[in-house]
Amino acid sequence: MKRTLASAFATAALAVGGLTVVAAPPASAATCTTWQDENTFGVSCNSANPYYAKVRCSNGQDARGVTTNSGRWSYAYCTAFGTNVRIAGGAQGGVIWA
Repeated sequence: MKRTLASAFATAALAVGGLTVVAAPPASAATCTTWQDENTFGVSCNSANPYYAKVRCSNGQDARGVTTNSGRWSYAYCTAFGTNVRIAGGAQGGVIWA
């Protein structure tokens, strides 16, 4: 059992220069709620895995929120760049698994 578990972890994680990168959970494993207004995009997911909000602003720059987990909200603010969220073609933000 220990060998199987270790093998599973070895395939799910990759050690790179002391930094461990873990694959994102399958889409069915987490449910996310998003929120958006003209200046801000937010996301909250019911996952222990870390994630953050990311949105393309009307000036072409990408804003990102803080990395969080477990149902907490991450907000990406376009006002940090003196602009607003690009509202063409529906929702412009996304969840990025950290």
